[in-house]
Amino acid sequence: MGKISTKFRRGNHTIESTKKQSDTISTTEEDEDSHEWDRPVEFIFSLISNSVGLGNVWRFPYLAAKSGGGAFLIPYFILYFLIGAPIYYLELALGQFSSRGPATAFILAKGWQGVGFAMIINSVLCMLYYNVIISWALFYLVASFRKNLLWTKCGNWWNDERCFIPGADSALFIANGIKYNCTEPQYQNFTQYACTSINGTDRVTASEQFFYKLLLGKSNSFEDFGTPQLYPALALLGAWIIVGLCIIRGVKSSGKVAYFTAIFPYIVLLILVIQSSTLDGAIEGIKFYIIPRWELVTKFETWQAAASQVFFSLGISFGSLMAYSASNKFKNNFFRQMCIVVSCDCLTGVFAGFAVFATIGYLAKELKEPIEKYAQSAGPGLAFITYPEAISHMPASTLFSILFFLMLLALGLGSQFALTDVPITSLLELFPRFKSKRSLAVILTCICSFLISLPFTCPGGIYLYDLLSEYAANLSMVVVGFFEVYTIAYIYGFNRFMNDVKMMLGKRAAEYYLFVTWCFISPILMLIIIFSKLISSKRMTNSAGAGFDEYIYPGWSTIAGWFIFIGCIIPIPLVYITNYFREYFTLRRREIGKSVDLRNDNDVNNENNYLEKPRYIEAITRNNSPRYDWGPKKRINHYGLYSHLNITPSHNENRQLETNMFYNESYERDNLSNKHKTNILKERF
Repeated sequence: MGKISTKFRRGNHTIESTKKQSDTISTTEEDEDSHEWDRPVEFIFSLISNSVGLGNVWRFPYLAAKSGGGAFLIPYFILYFLIGAPIYYLELALGQFSSRGPATAFILAKGWQGVGFAMIINSVLCMLYYNVIISWALFYLVASFRKNLLWTKCGNWWNDERCFIPGADSALFIANGIKYNCTEPQYQNFTQYACTSINGTDRVTASEQFFYKLLLGKSNSFEDFGTPQLYPALALLGAWIIVGLCIIRGVKSSGKVAYFTAIFPYIVLLILVIQSSTLDGAIEGIKFYIIPRWELVTKFETWQAAASQVFFSLGISFGSLMAYSASNKFKNNFFRQMCIVVSCDCLTGVFAGFAVFATIGYLAKELKEPIEKYAQSAGPGLAFITYPEAISHMPASTLFSILFFLMLLALGLGSQFALTDVPITSLLELFPRFKSKRSLAVILTCICSFLISLPFTCPGGIYLYDLLSEYAANLSMVVVGFFEVYTIAYIYGFNRFMNDVKMMLGKRAAEYYLFVTWCFISPILMLIIIFSKLISSKRMTNSAGAGFDEYIYPGWSTIAGWFIFIGCIIPIPLVYITNYFREYFTLRRREIGKSVDLRNDNDVNNENNYLEKPRYIEAITRNNSPRYDWGPKKRINHYGLYSHLNITPSHNENRQLETNMFYNESYERDNLSNKHKTNILKERF
């Protein structure tokens, strides 16, 4: 315990970020960054749009239903407070302080830059399949502009003999021993409902067939993959065009769109909650939602699902928060903004759950089946089956359908803007010469993403979607989150990072809460979740329902899924090992070329022998140290501990700086150059 306390006491001085210091530094042209938020409120709305997304409407209720309704809320709130909020704080602070996205922000510990690259990979994979959901919402929105909604009745060319419409009495009508796919009142209105005789007992609602047969054209197996279909491909193209147009100018354009994507969904969601609560069976659904089934709280699967939802909902471990906060002013109060956004996101998921479970209760009663069976069989199509069914029973259903799917589109686009911005920002950071060609980068990214996403529009595309949602940007986000916290708290140093926060806010905001969570609770909880998930993992299956038999995914898909998972996190060890050997061989070359003064050799050894390190240990130290140019990106903020960044070395000295590692020892004096004769105190923590 003494070693731990000593570790966090190292470098105990506080950086005084006074205005007087910063005012003495002149602003140069390179500090004038046009890629900056016009107003702080645009940043807040963009964060809300990013965090409050489709996950709050379809993913949270689906996971809650799958994990025992109200029982899911207990681990959800616990992990939200102990893992979600602290990492959210970390990413906003790191992005704003460094004015860098995930590609370069982790130069604070050279060997751990792979954490940022892993974020980018998670963001890209999630971006690809997330926009597929947006394309579904876009398809439904276009289909809503008609008097009679297409999913309210059978008799269309995509319906089969099993199609039926839930009514006041869902018992199938039987006449002369012949069973029909409708109720008796619907049979009496034969012209409107187009009832037909059936032999099977597996009924499928019209809304289910609209989603699975018309939109997805879902095949019976992963192997029956097929080729891209017209309707979903056109919808996907439209979704990528909208995304490209909205982020073409970066935060200058997406910040304006955020006013709509952040506010409009709440208006529609409130209307939907009120309307769905009046449906028959809604009370039973809400009871299923709010009454915990305590036996599920102790299961690791429930906690794993809660952790996945916390990461997915808040948008942590994707790098999008860092990319957004990198466009903030250095003194922006991100802590207050974080509290607003996190509260909105947490409560929105719970609020939306009432609408979802009220609708599930209604449909379960109409189908005369347990709520658990219907909720679990709905799967990711929950928002495109239960909600449309509820809307079809509302007065002015066409208007409500337009509003609802416009809300889904707004929710999805807000998150998609942030996800798409991550690879674009990273590309411009890694290749600064393209910084003036952001529009071209956006266009190329959207075109390539559309082409790569086309397999999702195939009949077997829904199986690919399920595979990616299970293995990509799921458990890998928890792994990345663990290494984020570990890098900041233990490699870079908790104390030093809080001093960086003080440079921005003038105080070490939420210091004790962050110390307990970053240094102890969050890493332990994340490790438990990671290993329990790995131990309990099993082959993916789809429950029977919506006219499909139970489906067990083939063994090769499981192998492919684990390769996807490894690909999401492989940059972390790969970059660390690569950079370690680079440091090791750099030290070796220095030792070979170093001339030793034999006359003073004994004196030096006697004096400094206790400081001597073997090469392999020194390489680890250097690998865990910040890169020579780590610190605030803008020159006006180069003061205090980072005043050395104001010194512009000559060309020859630049090459020396690239291999010269600061912060190797506590308070080590490091001469930047003979010309300037500037001695700067260095500390690692």
